[in-house]
Amino acid sequence: MPDPCAITALGCIAAPGAGIAAQLSALRRGGSALRLSHRRDLPLSQHMPLGHVDAPLPPAPFRNLALGLAAAEEALANGALTPPQRRRLGLIVGTSTGGMGPSEQAYIEQGSEYLCPHYRHQQMHVTTRLLAQHLGIQGPQSTHAVACVSSACALAEAMTWLRLGICEACLVVGCDALTRVTTAGFNSLQLIDPSGCKPFTEQRQGMNVGEAGAALLLETRQHATARGAPIAAWLAGWGLRGDGYHPTSPDPQARQLVRAIGDALNDAGVKPEDIDWINAHGTGTRDNDATEATAFAQALPGIAVSSLKGLYGHTMGAAAAVEAVACCLALQHQEIYPNHCPPGTSPIAGLPLVSAHRRQPLRAICSTNLAFGGMDAALVFRGASACA
Repeated sequence: MPDPCAITALGCIAAPGAGIAAQLSALRRGGSALRLSHRRDLPLSQHMPLGHVDAPLPPAPFRNLALGLAAAEEALANGALTPPQRRRLGLIVGTSTGGMGPSEQAYIEQGSEYLCPHYRHQQMHVTTRLLAQHLGIQGPQSTHAVACVSSACALAEAMTWLRLGICEACLVVGCDALTRVTTAGFNSLQLIDPSGCKPFTEQRQGMNVGEAGAALLLETRQHATARGAPIAAWLAGWGLRGDGYHPTSPDPQARQLVRAIGDALNDAGVKPEDIDWINAHGTGTRDNDATEATAFAQALPGIAVSSLKGLYGHTMGAAAAVEAVACCLALQHQEIYPNHCPPGTSPIAGLPLVSAHRRQPLRAICSTNLAFGGMDAALVFRGASACA
């Protein structure tokens, strides 16, 4: 069995607030941080609830970079790396919007013929390069722009790098900012819930978009032990599959998602009965939630399920990283976080949906993410003592 990777530091900024303490408080409280707003750059924000970040952001050329930078700086501060250790870090970023915000504004103000210098920021690798420059990271870099599994792919590649000896420590950042394209795009697809998403309930009507930055510091066991780093949790396994079913709709039989979950369990060396909580993608759309429920019934039957999209909104390329942070907190504190289930809603029949925060022993967590293009991802996290 391949060695798991130690997760030694976390950082996050999202709709509930800035910092890990704010996330922990919101996760325990449950409910929703989605709301209407009046952002001039997002006309639809007045009409649809969004997971908007109000907290102050560090100065940066574009908002997506600022979100990633805020999360990365918190993780690195918590990780207490020496300057040489920071320089040697690998850096892998998962994002799907890049620097789209300023480009949208330039297009509106200047027209389609204007060659805006901001356009180059839309190249996804620019977010990674500028993060490395701001943070003083000189190790290998990689960028994943695979829609809503971007951060899951980044975490999987980080595991591969550490296992192959490409680097001894790697910072994984997931970040995506709200843009006109994402808000108007999902609205045009008629996938938005005007009252706020209610994942895995029979009354679900759609999703809501959010923005966030999340960062996790991954290290080899030897590197973490040598520097005496406290271990929050272990990233123990991953699985990635493509179903080739439809450009935007998941395979209702969930065949490749089931296989992705199986791959992650095998990689982690655990059995389905070792999983104590499923942190599901759970967007709140009819198709996604039905597909995941089908997959869980086959691959992880009877295991408690929650989606955090009702709290955060769908943070797109950042989603898997935000949810990985939540998985680490759950394992640290031995607790399960609730799905947003407003009064009058009922869970999908047969799904053991968690409707309230509860404490219980946790050995391992499976986290799933799905994306347009038929991408299915699963990650397995284990508690700090499980792999000691």
